[in-house]
Amino acid sequence: MRHMKHHYVPQFLLSGWTDGTGRLFCFSRRNGRLVCSRRTPKSTGYESGLYALLADVSGFSRDIVEEKIFARIDDGAAKAVEKLERHERLSEADHIAWTFFLSSLRVRQPDTIEFLRTQGMALLRKSLADRDAITLPEGWPTTQEWFTENHPGMLEASPLTSWLPRMIFNTEVLDAFGDLKWWFREFEPEDGRLLLSDLPLYWDGGFSRPGFHIHVPISPHRLFIGTRTKETEAVLSQIPSAELIERVNRASIASASQRLWASSREDAHAFIESNLDIMGVDAVTMAVLASRQADEHD
Repeated sequence: MRHMKHHYVPQFLLSGWTDGTGRLFCFSRRNGRLVCSRRTPKSTGYESGLYALLADVSGFSRDIVEEKIFARIDDGAAKAVEKLERHERLSEADHIAWTFFLSSLRVRQPDTIEFLRTQGMALLRKSLADRDAITLPEGWPTTQEWFTENHPGMLEASPLTSWLPRMIFNTEVLDAFGDLKWWFREFEPEDGRLLLSDLPLYWDGGFSRPGFHIHVPISPHRLFIGTRTKETEAVLSQIPSAELIERVNRASIASASQRLWASSREDAHAFIESNLDIMGVDAVTMAVLASRQADEHD
């Protein structure tokens, strides 16, 4: 079966880095060496069938997660970013759409999906078995057996159809992003160019801390920023443009799990290669994040 291309970095965001030919430069590390290729937004930042249901479920398309969640989130975010770039005021609907988009950026990554399909599914089965052992009369079919008989595929789909949306639409995360002051820094060509990481969202500090702030490059010359306090805004506003671009690009390299994108090859290649030793050092998998959260609650 041929699967759809499911973009964990949306095409509308990648399009900001394209040149006159509609392509951008894709950088990755192979066997310790930096390699570069030219791609269209459609042909990079995706995995085939990443969000696809692995079994047929009655009433569900195999691509329901892409069609009903991520495609709609990306459509709303693309309209919002167009307004941001034109310096237009966002409507309440735009604000909600961009907040959903920000919240989706970490959750839609391949490592999150892999975690949900494997460890998440194992946790669900164990939880059901533990509850069955307490509540089910002897001889009754288990919850898993009941689902297999009456709704085949539904239980296996639930980490993506149920848990994934709850992660994206988590109230704490949405409030943390939505309550920030949103603004952006714009740069001149001589200041340099921003890179785009395969994890575009960067945040600093805990959600509840005054210094909490986020940023997302939305084009080679434009950086979206969200800040909680005027003090943090003042600090980020006063950093010289070239220095801020270098800081953001180093953060992008450090957070990249596999790929970086650039609008020009020469300067980007030299900068990434000189910082290749930090590529991925801040990339923390969802399995590790979940383990840390579990330890904190013990």
